[in-house]
Amino acid sequence: MKKSIILLLCIWMMMPAMCSKAAEMTTDATWIWNPWSLRTEETKILNFLVKNNVDQVYLQVDSDLSNSVYQQFIAKATAKNIEIYALDGAPDWATQKGKTKQTAFFQWVKAYQSKSSANQQFQGIHLDVEPYILSNWDADRSSTVLYYQEIIRNSANQSAKLNLPFTIDMPFWFDSINFQNKFGKSNLAKWAINLTDGVTVMAYRNMAAGENGINTLVKTEWQYAQNANKPITIAVETGQSDEGIHISFYQKSSAYMKAELAKVNKAYPENNVKFAVHYIDSWMKMK
Repeated sequence: MKKSIILLLCIWMMMPAMCSKAAEMTTDATWIWNPWSLRTEETKILNFLVKNNVDQVYLQVDSDLSNSVYQQFIAKATAKNIEIYALDGAPDWATQKGKTKQTAFFQWVKAYQSKSSANQQFQGIHLDVEPYILSNWDADRSSTVLYYQEIIRNSANQSAKLNLPFTIDMPFWFDSINFQNKFGKSNLAKWAINLTDGVTVMAYRNMAAGENGINTLVKTEWQYAQNANKPITIAVETGQSDEGIHISFYQKSSAYMKAELAKVNKAYPENNVKFAVHYIDSWMKMK
């Protein structure tokens, strides 16, 4: 009896910590597609990231922008415990000619890393390829999927050579895209989660609950990540969209978005589940 009482007391004492973990939802990542903005808005951007508890940024690589701009920003972000991942990718990467752009990107990152001190270096690689935007996605899907897989696998290998974690964006519906080729037989979601160091699932809906809500749409990807012991980031949209009224938090309040994300966090409270907001420009405009 005494042991039972002690056990119940221990559980009771642990409950606040367990509950607070689910309640303390933070936004972990965001995208900066326009690195040129760092030349004039660096302080504003850093302050926003800190205020919103962002600890990872996918920063677009532009070879025309001076290395010093990246070095200065990354050094300041590193000092604030914010990781910066080198971001690139485009639909045409998943074509026969796509490897040229991929090669140029990794060559740039390799050269940049060699010229930068440790606190100025990128902490990871993040790709956004989106092959389904190509006309060949419908016309010749099997070939497009294969090109996509080849570019992702090669990017994983190149990232490993740079000793950098490799992560990608992918839509929530990749679990419905099946393939059978030299990479085996599976679906793109499961394959990508197993291959990469982490995926950011574009679960672009502005509500958590319901059959078309975020919680339902990411369930399969979440399970794949759990099985593979991999991190998974659930992303939402804040930019204007013409794809429907339920896609984006555009013209919604910041408080509303946080409330919906808190519901997602309650459904998926595991430590390997993170959140991302696409993208910093539109997010900063939210009221």
